[in-house]
Amino acid sequence: MPDMTKKTKIMLIVPMLDQGGLERVCALTAQLLKTAYEVHLVVFNTEGMIYDVSGVHLIDLQLGAVPGKLGKVLNVLKRVRRVKQLKKELDIQVSYSFGQTANIVNVLSKVNDVTWAGIRGYGALEDKQEMRFVCKRADRMVSCTKVMEADIAAGFKVKSSATLYNPCNLEEIKQFAKEEILPEFEAFLQRPGKTVVSMGRAHDVKGFWHLMKSISLIRQKKHDVKLMLIGAGDFDEYKELAKKLHMEQDVLFTGVQKNPFALLTRADVYALTSDSEGFPNALIEAMACGLPCVSVNCKTGPAEILQDDYQKSENQNKVYHGDYGVLTPILKGAKNLNPDEITEEEKVFAEELEMLLIDDNMRAGYQNKAVKRAADFGMEAYVKEIERLIAEDT
Repeated sequence: MPDMTKKTKIMLIVPMLDQGGLERVCALTAQLLKTAYEVHLVVFNTEGMIYDVSGVHLIDLQLGAVPGKLGKVLNVLKRVRRVKQLKKELDIQVSYSFGQTANIVNVLSKVNDVTWAGIRGYGALEDKQEMRFVCKRADRMVSCTKVMEADIAAGFKVKSSATLYNPCNLEEIKQFAKEEILPEFEAFLQRPGKTVVSMGRAHDVKGFWHLMKSISLIRQKKHDVKLMLIGAGDFDEYKELAKKLHMEQDVLFTGVQKNPFALLTRADVYALTSDSEGFPNALIEAMACGLPCVSVNCKTGPAEILQDDYQKSENQNKVYHGDYGVLTPILKGAKNLNPDEITEEEKVFAEELEMLLIDDNMRAGYQNKAVKRAADFGMEAYVKEIERLIAEDT
């Protein structure tokens, strides 16, 4: 084992490593930092762990979730006591937690370490009391977008803050993109017409009904357009909507895919219709696969990805042909699976998506820009920024 006595000692804290965006980012951060730093990864419970943390010092507190209010309070106290003990024993200099459950434990267990509290989604800002508690005690609040960082600074008192965009493994994506796909998927993609793709779980926040209605409008103009939806969950209601829109043969529901990149790279345009995002990793991954993108200008992430200066597109009700992709107005209204009811915003989204599909020069231009932009969110950029912050705080 190499001598770690002179390396900065970092503790990463996360509730679990079973699934989800913040868990993936935490595991990847551990892997990226383990050579240059002495990294200790603390997990409340390793049950169902799926992320690779090989070569990292992993500490399982075996203090997973428990039922009841009293049980939860006692569990937090146990976690705090154990983490505080570990910080002393390991002489931790920077402790970086992911998500509010871990943030609370991190700030309460502070010894001589600099505490970073990571906020990965807008849901955390809704609990004002919890946010005030964490912001008051954390030495640095770490957000995944600049908009989120600004909103936290405006709404809460913070000692210091920073933005760390989620890292994207561009080299891995390039390799996976070359792999073969299932014959039935290949047959669908080889059929006449352009293919629009979107990726995400079957959750209302993703707004897939907006996308399907927009594509139906394009198809009404006699354009051959197919849709591919990649993601886990129950898509039955969307399959029914596809039938009502007379496009059931032209919508492919792939389900969750271990390698979505081989599918992404075979499509023509990526579309994002979410009500909100934390940081849309799927958008970066699509761009890394060479896909031009059209996205609603929702909070948060799309404008920061598709523009050099996100503040140039602060009006969420306008269309922007951005530096690296197209931004459209946010999609208003509650979930509506009635195929005959189309909103004005869905019509605008359809118009911009149609333009990107039929204008070869525009599509090629944004394709080249997408690949270039994806590099700004690669592993190298992430490591460079987190190393800068560590040096600043130690």
